[in-house]
Amino acid sequence: MTAEATRPTRRHGHRIDFMDFTLPAIAQTNVVTYQLPDISDSATIEHQGKNITLKKSMLLEIRILGRGNYAENVMLCEVENHPDLRMAVKKLSLFPSDKNPEDFSTQTDLRAIRQIGSGENQHVTKFFAAIRDTKSSCLIICMEACDASMDRFARQMHLMKLAQDLDIFLKRLMFHISDALQFLKTKNILHRDIKPSNILINQNPLCFKLCDFGICGFMTGSMCQTMMKGAQLYLAPERIDARRAPNGYGVRSDMWALGISVLEIANGVHPFDGLQAVGILQEIKQWQPPLSIPLSRELIDLIESLLKSDHADRPATYQEIFSSPAMISLPTKVTEAEQTLVHQVIPKIPPVNGYED
Repeated sequence: MTAEATRPTRRHGHRIDFMDFTLPAIAQTNVVTYQLPDISDSATIEHQGKNITLKKSMLLEIRILGRGNYAENVMLCEVENHPDLRMAVKKLSLFPSDKNPEDFSTQTDLRAIRQIGSGENQHVTKFFAAIRDTKSSCLIICMEACDASMDRFARQMHLMKLAQDLDIFLKRLMFHISDALQFLKTKNILHRDIKPSNILINQNPLCFKLCDFGICGFMTGSMCQTMMKGAQLYLAPERIDARRAPNGYGVRSDMWALGISVLEIANGVHPFDGLQAVGILQEIKQWQPPLSIPLSRELIDLIESLLKSDHADRPATYQEIFSSPAMISLPTKVTEAEQTLVHQVIPKIPPVNGYED
């Protein structure tokens, strides 16, 4: 089974007009800002055959969805006078991070979403529009909204004690996210922040999607160099200790993070919870990935292959993942058991900080 063989051709209801967001940051009066001259306080999108001029004032906040890298709360918003049009909306500062002035996360996020968010790949969240809010010096990015993030889904699933039979569900997740990561690879992009909160789920039909491209890396010769960038608990060993990969790291580091994320979703707890980078490196020297629920042998083998401490021992390409026994055994159509699980869990996920529909 391959991603190409199983991914259906889909038509989407939104036309996305992309602009050139990749201009460099410049300094004025000793303050570095992002210069985005092609983005104004409005943007035009097409919805159900009609053009809508979208402005910040038209984005009616419903509830908090989560938090992105260097962003305020990501909000679920309804477009004024269009109750059927909902978006995930996040605000990014037009100033670099105080913690790292050289980390132009706004520019990175825009550049990445421009390349991959057109809807070409159904397992990557779609990009609708970008609007500049000069009053708050923010860039507003409007994206596809999904039903839940996998960190919140997994938490509720374990609270409901519904994690007894996750085998096909986890295979589906790994197939969809590996498909998204392979698509990023064709654009020379490395996500670098794979974790359950950046994996989204839709229930009708069941589909997993990758989001948040604020700290992705743009590869040169299939390699990136920056080490400690991303959530520390999900960093591959070679990203914590550069001596393990002196020539840089590539897709195998995202594979490690995917394996750790699946392990966390399955067990309900991160295997390195509470550890810092040095402790993680010590732990994995003689580490066997722990599993607290029964899974098929082929799925365990796949997870363990992604979590080899030596990156050279992991799959070299995503095609190796797709051709693994675990992926070959995955039914093409979503099973009734998978659909029942998501229909049981998603309605029970509590709102964030009291925001409700």
